[in-house]
Amino acid sequence: MIKWEFSPNIKKTFIDYHVVSMNEPEFAFSQMYQHQNRKRIPNDNYPLIKLDYSLDLDNSFEKVLYERKTCVSQFKNKQNINQKFISKFCNLAFIGGNRRGRTYPSGGAQYYIRIYILFNEKNVHQEMVEFGNIGELNCDTGDLMIKKYQPWEEVKTAFIQEYLTDTTQFSIVLSIDIQSISKKYHDISYKLVQQEAGHIGQNIQLVSQYLGIQSVPLGGFYDTVLSNMINEKQTVLYAFLLG
Repeated sequence: MIKWEFSPNIKKTFIDYHVVSMNEPEFAFSQMYQHQNRKRIPNDNYPLIKLDYSLDLDNSFEKVLYERKTCVSQFKNKQNINQKFISKFCNLAFIGGNRRGRTYPSGGAQYYIRIYILFNEKNVHQEMVEFGNIGELNCDTGDLMIKKYQPWEEVKTAFIQEYLTDTTQFSIVLSIDIQSISKKYHDISYKLVQQEAGHIGQNIQLVSQYLGIQSVPLGGFYDTVLSNMINEKQTVLYAFLLG
């Protein structure tokens, strides 16, 4: 007798994919990442509509978009990273003040991604590291929960761009509980959290530029080192250095 099986296949294959895609320190420097120049897209023989526009650099929003870039040398540390600065940064980039929802979209408004801030105790105001230097942002209550202390000399080994870490003032780490994200959208949840991380990352870079600090996005390297540092059954997706 044939038994029909109509239940959906919700095997968490994305977990296998994520694990095999990790790039750890012991492998990163044994691989050759060959630089390739980007190929410009040709217009071919299509009819064209010319999109001419001169950005208005007197407009703060247009100026931020125009000047947004990734830092490639030492951070300049032009801003005092204190409670007032971090409060403004987090409300602009994530929390959204008293508005309903946050300043970035999330699939199904689930907000699976957790946001951690790791401070370099040598380069920030001491009020930010009085109780520790690794905290998690609670966007629902508008608080930064300080969870532990780990010397920055140890923290900085978790970043592939270690040459930037001495002038880094803080890092933002985006993570998920990879075992639980599929409860609503099954395997597609992995795609949704990656998109959410991208939305948050764009906010981080734009708000950094707006507030006069520099940023470097770090993706795809040393996931396990950072995950173990946070140590709450979290899997790191994306990290940023700022200063």
